Amino acid sequence: MINRFLRFWAIFLPLGTLILESESTWARPINVGSVNTQPASEIKKFLPIASYLAKHLQSEGISQGKVVVAKDMAEMGSLLREGKVDLYIDSAFPALAVNRLSGSKLFLRRWKKGIGEYHTVIFTRIDSNIDRIEDLKGKLIAFEEPYSTSGYFVPKAVLLQHGFKLASKTDGTNPVEKGEIGYVFTRADDATMMWVLRGRAHAGAMDNHSYLKEARDNLSSLKILYKTFSIPRQVVSHRGDLSAGLVAKIKEIFMNMQQSEEGKKTLQDFEKTTKFDEIPDQAMAPLLKLQNFIDAEFGVK
Repeated sequence: MINRFLRFWAIFLPLGTLILESESTWARPINVGSVNTQPASEIKKFLPIASYLAKHLQSEGISQGKVVVAKDMAEMGSLLREGKVDLYIDSAFPALAVNRLSGSKLFLRRWKKGIGEYHTVIFTRIDSNIDRIEDLKGKLIAFEEPYSTSGYFVPKAVLLQHGFKLASKTDGTNPVEKGEIGYVFTRADDATMMWVLRGRAHAGAMDNHSYLKEARDNLSSLKILYKTFSIPRQVVSHRGDLSAGLVAKIKEIFMNMQQSEEGKKTLQDFEKTTKFDEIPDQAMAPLLKLQNFIDAEFGVK
């Protein structure tokens, strides 16, 4: 009787107004976001985790997992505000910047390549006349790339906090004034190490794990000038208006992935991720103290 009643009224409703449809008709994707200027490689990298989430969220009306790649953090902020991205996975500084731009919420830590937290080291050659960061005035420091937390944001913020003036340079041949610290982007940690070892830059900055890896047999030729505070390796954010029930379900799925063979394989495929867990209490506190720097860096008002 009920089915006949629905069919009867469907005849008289204008096209597109029938709202009594199956759950599958209303299913939508879960959109996982990332920031990169090379979307094809980024989609390939993130698709395993997006697909895994979708498979385990079918009961929530999720049909498939999609990867949405923004060209910069401003665009990612817009996508989160507009509901076109549900989850955003990145290192801590971009995540906080996007949080300021969009109202997104940080809720999980990602152990990328087995690392839950790290800190930045600023280093130089042992035969240089640079013994402390104050000696970097009039010198050139090599950073990784504009979106790197450990290879740019943190060391730059620390130097600014110490009262230094930093000036961007297009390459290592640009002159550096006596009262400033010049910086250049090398685009990769191994390049940063080579710039320092070969004398193209007076100092470099990267996370402590990469420093040991890239220095290899050259550790005796280097010295560390400064170590920063520790921060989570990467974090997961969700858009501010995502339902609490769906957030709780996503959190449960992420935190239990290492309990199954399928989950462990997906983690491995996702840049050798070990696990997801809660962000430790106060883990983000040092970065939150740099809020003014974040706002200035990204034009947040």
